Amino acid sequence: MSEPLVIVGNGMAAARLVDELAKTALGRYAVAVIGEEPRLAYNRVLLSSVLAGETGSHEIELRPAGWWRDRGVTVRYGYRVSEIDVGRRELKIACEESMEYSKLVLATGSTPLRLNVPGADLAGVHTFRDTRDVDLLLTLAAARKRVVVVGGGLLGLEAAYGLAKAGAPVTLLHLMDRLMERQLDAPAADLLKTLVERKGIRVMLNAATARIHGEGHVQAVELADGSRIEADAVIFAAGIKPNVALAKEAGIAVNRGVVVNDVMQTSASDIFALGECAEHRGTCYGLVEPAYEQARVLARHLAGRPAAYQGSVVSTNLKVSGVSVFSAGDFMGGEGSESLVLSDRRRGAYKKLVIADGRLTGAVLIGDTIDALWYLELIRNRDKVASIRTDMMFGRALAQPSKAA
Repeated sequence: MSEPLVIVGNGMAAARLVDELAKTALGRYAVAVIGEEPRLAYNRVLLSSVLAGETGSHEIELRPAGWWRDRGVTVRYGYRVSEIDVGRRELKIACEESMEYSKLVLATGSTPLRLNVPGADLAGVHTFRDTRDVDLLLTLAAARKRVVVVGGGLLGLEAAYGLAKAGAPVTLLHLMDRLMERQLDAPAADLLKTLVERKGIRVMLNAATARIHGEGHVQAVELADGSRIEADAVIFAAGIKPNVALAKEAGIAVNRGVVVNDVMQTSASDIFALGECAEHRGTCYGLVEPAYEQARVLARHLAGRPAAYQGSVVSTNLKVSGVSVFSAGDFMGGEGSESLVLSDRRRGAYKKLVIADGRLTGAVLIGDTIDALWYLELIRNRDKVASIRTDMMFGRALAQPSKAA
């Protein structure tokens, strides 16, 4: 008889784990997926495309209902798990029913941070994280409301782009001196700022939000320097925090995220965690690719096969505000490294490759990202690049013509 395996959370990590389990342990587990959002798992990365009107909401669904059925998976969406009873191996669901498990996987994701500033609780202050947020922001854009987006990381840029494309006047505030400072060096971030501004988005750097003004509803945002920006709505997109409350209340070890070992197991027997809620070797990734790598390892472990997650080479490979952006590895470069740089601002293109000990260790691309996955492969494989060093800046087709073909 199949073991009952329950996955709490119905996002991208959960969907990938089900896919990997179907490949490695089909029939071994009776899998049930419980998700709080009232729909099947979808590609959260494409939310800004839905907001911008480039993609329909139904088009971002990861798998149709039949796919889950064909794999024998019970999917219950629109349900919230309220408690884990570790001793009894039982989950309590918000509507008072319970569900037993043999093995449990936490894929509870994360929630957006809301700045603790006066006025943050006013009507008109929102976040950008799920499809319900998209519906609300589309209403704002349709009414041509003036929107201030707080946060110049990936999430904030995506919200700003989607709103601007949908017709809203947008001002983007970022606390730091450059956009996407965790993923880009200064020249790349400066070029991205220029390209974003060309799309009609006002970008303000070194901008600390001090207060949100309004009588019952947002009317303006005040910065730390005393300047004031008139606004009808404010979108907080200044980061995320792992959803750990369920694990913490069950007595499972938690730091910033749910602490896991190299097979994604938590401090509790037969309870695992992956994706944005998990913390591995002190790191919470908050990105899709590490979640997929974790899902692969966990599926192999649950199938009784040897597997170990060693951490991920962090990379970003997306369209950010309609601009292709890629970064991976140690793109800043440390002592003993050298950087190859190609910059063409008129074309909106920037490329930086960092080499250390004869290997590619980091890369940043803006505009032309056609060779992004090749560079990522070189970084991950730690390949020696001496033989292609002269040509690698110009892409795989020139540096390795036989392999590119």
